[in-house]
Amino acid sequence: MGANFDHIDGVFRNKLKDFSRPAPNGLWDNIEYSLNSRKSIKRFKYYKIAAAIVALAVIGSTFLYISNNKLDTESFTVSESFSSPEQVNNEIIEKEIKKENLYLTTSKEKAEKQLSTQETLLAKAQLVQKKSEQVIEEEKIDALVGEKKQEKVGRIEKLENMRITLNFKSNEPQLIDIREKKVESIIYSLPNLHNFYALNEAVETNKDEKQKWAIGGEFSPLYSYRHIVETGGSYDKDYYNDSENAIMSYTGGINIQYKAIDRLTIQAGVYYTTMGQSFDYVAVYANAAYDMVSAEYQDRFINSYNISNSIGNVSFNSPYVVIDEKLGRVNNFTDSKGAPDVSDPIYSNLNAEIQQSFQYVEVPFLLRYKLIDKSIDLNLIGGVGANFLIGNDVYLKYSGSKEIIGETQGVSTVNYNGTLGLGIEYPLMNKLNLRLEPSVKYYINEINSSSSVESHPYSIGIYTGINYSF
Repeated sequence: MGANFDHIDGVFRNKLKDFSRPAPNGLWDNIEYSLNSRKSIKRFKYYKIAAAIVALAVIGSTFLYISNNKLDTESFTVSESFSSPEQVNNEIIEKEIKKENLYLTTSKEKAEKQLSTQETLLAKAQLVQKKSEQVIEEEKIDALVGEKKQEKVGRIEKLENMRITLNFKSNEPQLIDIREKKVESIIYSLPNLHNFYALNEAVETNKDEKQKWAIGGEFSPLYSYRHIVETGGSYDKDYYNDSENAIMSYTGGINIQYKAIDRLTIQAGVYYTTMGQSFDYVAVYANAAYDMVSAEYQDRFINSYNISNSIGNVSFNSPYVVIDEKLGRVNNFTDSKGAPDVSDPIYSNLNAEIQQSFQYVEVPFLLRYKLIDKSIDLNLIGGVGANFLIGNDVYLKYSGSKEIIGETQGVSTVNYNGTLGLGIEYPLMNKLNLRLEPSVKYYINEINSSSSVESHPYSIGIYTGINYSF
C-alpha cells in the first residue's frame, strides 16, 4: 500500500497541532545577556568612528596652517629676491600697499584686503620673474652670438693676412688612372717595405752592373744512345733496336759567361764528351792455342771481323772468336780458317761486351734566360754546339778490363747538336754560385752517312758545377 506524499505537510500539522514543550532553564537569561553585549559592541564601534573623525580634523587643520605659513614665507622670499633687478617695481607695489591700507577701516576688511593684495602681488611677482628670466636668457644668447662673431672675424682676419702663392707649370694634360692612384696609396701606406725593396733592387742592380762576367766548370754523367730514322736500306730500325743498348758516358769542361742584357746571359766553353752504344747477342771466346804457340805462328790465329750496326760497320782483327748468337751481324773475312767449333775445350767464353765509343771536343754556344731572379735562380737554357771527333774506338770489356779491338768506319768528324735545359743556381758565398742543370743534347746531323739507317746520337745529363762572378 503506497503512501501519499503530496499531503505529508497536513499529516504533520494535524498530529502536532496541540503539541508544546516548556523552555529549558536559563534560556531567557542567556538571550538577554547576548542582546546587552551586542549593544555595548555597537556603542564601542561608534566611539572608534568618532575618534577617527576628530583625528582627521586635527591633522587637516594642522596641514592647512603649515601650508599657509609656507606660502607667506615663499611670497616674502620672492619679493626679496627681486630687490636688486626690480627695485622700481617693488617700490610701486609698496606704495600701492600703503594706499590700500589707508582705506581699510576695520580689522576684518583689512585682513580681506591684505589677502587679496598678497595674491595680486604674488601674481605680479611671478610675472616679473618670468620677464627677468627671459631677459637673462636673451642676454646669454646675445653674448654667445657675439663670441661666435668675434671668432669668425678673427679667422677672416687670419685668412686675409695669409700670403697665397701660386706656381704654374707648363705641363701637358695627363690622364690619371684611378686604379694607379689606389695602388700608389697602398704602396705609400707601407713605407718601410717599399723602401726595403727599392733599396734591395738598387743594390741588386748595382751588383749586376759590376758583375757581368762569370767563369765556371761543370761535369755530368750522361745517358748516351741514338735515335734511328729509316732510309729504306737493307735493315729497318727494329733490327738494330733489338740488338743494341744505351751506355753510360760522361762529359766535363769549362765555360765563360757574359751578361748581355737584363736576365739574358751568353755562354761559351770547351767540353770533353764521350758517347756511344753497346751490342747484344754477340759472344766472344778466347782461343787458348793463340797463347800456346810461339810468336811467329800467332798470326795464324788472328781473324778479321766486320760487325754491322746502326752507326756504321765495326771492323777489327783479333785472336778472339766473335759469334753473333741471333741476327748474323758478324762476318769473319778469314775464309781459309773456316768456322771455329766453340764447343772445343780450347775455346772459353769470356762473357764480354763489345762497345762503340766516340770522343769529342764540344764547343757549345748557349743562351741563358733567367726565369726567376731570387735567392735561388731558375734559368732556361738553349743553344747549339759543334762537336769535333777526336776518338773512335771499339772496346772489348770483360772481367773488369777494357781492351781496344777496333773502330767504326765512316763516322763524321764534325757533328752539330742542339741543347735544351733548365738551370738552378744557388749562391754558396760572395760571387761563388753552385749550379745544377738537367739538359738534353741531340745531334742535328746524322753521325754516319754510309749506314743503312740514319742515326742521330743524343745524351741526357745533369750538369753540376760552380761559377765565379767578376
